[in-house]
Amino acid sequence: MYAPVVTRFDTYGGMLATDTRAYVDAVLSMPAMRYWYAEAAKEPWPEPGPDE
Repeated sequence: MYAPVVTRFDTYGGMLATDTRAYVDAVLSMPAMRYWYAEAAKEPWPEPGPDE
């Protein structure tokens, strides 16, 4: 699994196996991922959410 798939699980939720959830959490806690999310949050043109 790689970052784009992990972000889908983070965005859309869903039930994951315990080891899969641990992997998703580990990827999301990586400094590069935290930086990516923080920089994206600063964007002046946010994309609409999945239900908008």
